[in-house]
Amino acid sequence: MTSGTTASLICPACGQAFLSMQQSMEGMVQCPHCAHNALRGYFGTQAQVAGVAQVRRRVSQPQPVQSPPAPVQQPPQYESHAFAQAGGGLQPRQMPMTPITAARPALQPSQALLPTGAPPPPPDEFVRPQHLRTSPWRNAFILLGFAGVCGGALWLWWDSVNAPAVKQGEAVTVPPERTAVQKSPMVAKTETARAVIPAPDVGAMAADAKTLVTELFAADTAQGRAACIHEADKYGAEIEAQFGATGAQKTELRLLSRIPGMPQTLPGRQPVPLFKLVTSTCATGALIRLETGTDGRRRISWPLLFETHSQALAAFMKQPAEAAAWFHVGLRPSHGLDIAAELRGKYLTFDVQVSAGAEPHFVACVERDTPLGRYLDRETEWGKSYLARLLVRRLDIQSAAPCLLVIDCEGSPER
Repeated sequence: MTSGTTASLICPACGQAFLSMQQSMEGMVQCPHCAHNALRGYFGTQAQVAGVAQVRRRVSQPQPVQSPPAPVQQPPQYESHAFAQAGGGLQPRQMPMTPITAARPALQPSQALLPTGAPPPPPDEFVRPQHLRTSPWRNAFILLGFAGVCGGALWLWWDSVNAPAVKQGEAVTVPPERTAVQKSPMVAKTETARAVIPAPDVGAMAADAKTLVTELFAADTAQGRAACIHEADKYGAEIEAQFGATGAQKTELRLLSRIPGMPQTLPGRQPVPLFKLVTSTCATGALIRLETGTDGRRRISWPLLFETHSQALAAFMKQPAEAAAWFHVGLRPSHGLDIAAELRGKYLTFDVQVSAGAEPHFVACVERDTPLGRYLDRETEWGKSYLARLLVRRLDIQSAAPCLLVIDCEGSPER
């Protein structure tokens, strides 16, 4: 109910009605119940509440009246000093009135203050729970798996279509050359020979070498000296020329010792112990090797002793380059640093040992693109030494040491 000087208003904070003398919509009004301060336009009027109450009453007449819910107390939206800034410090006069209980339960502050024709507030956005959310990669994985299944099925179909037809009851045979690798007779023979070669008894051979060398230098006759040499009947003249002298010309023994390590023979790779023999005419030391005769006794191998004691290879290097000769030498694979860098790709190089010491030093060169070069490259290993008989000639190339060109190797199956 409104008069010319007062108006009945509804507080948007507590929902209770009160009378106000403020007529201007821009003036400040304070609720006497909850002390809520706001502009006059934010308070509902008695006419609005009555209209809503009549509609609510007509709808709810058949139903029993329920007890109204307790009003919701909301904090004031403005501070108390706002009224002092707008209208001064005077408090509005409170007048007793009978509250309208019929419309209060049916209205809410937010509904009563909505402007006419305004849309309702939008509902909260629905958020799907975490366990119900799907991964963005799910469809990609499904498509990838489907493509893999289709590819496998296509491959099986293609394999079955292009498989060779086999008649029922016909067995599939595999060619013999695919089931086993045939080894050449030379490889099989070499492996068999290596398997049956017994390891030498170094202790027994060292004892025999000491006995034989002592008897050789102590013998006064050619027969006594020949008894210490293997196949002495072939080298009788050389034996007497080397050790048959008497008196002041007689060769005397200075030292006999075993050389560390054990070189292998080429071909065959049989380990052979070597001994160092120092005499009055050979200070660098000659090489001694023992061989077993037909009677089962070990004796000194004369060619190796004679060539290394008389330094036959060093004397051969003074002859013309066209001359060739056979020599027993020790070999060790090398990097070829003694020859020019542009020649290292052409030759396979070895350090040559013709004495028990480091001197004299020679370099053996073998052409790589030859059967002999491929044989020596295959049969020799880095870091190992070998004992072989080679056909060599002098090689005049730019080098830091005298070089020999290897033409042939005794026992080599390749030429």
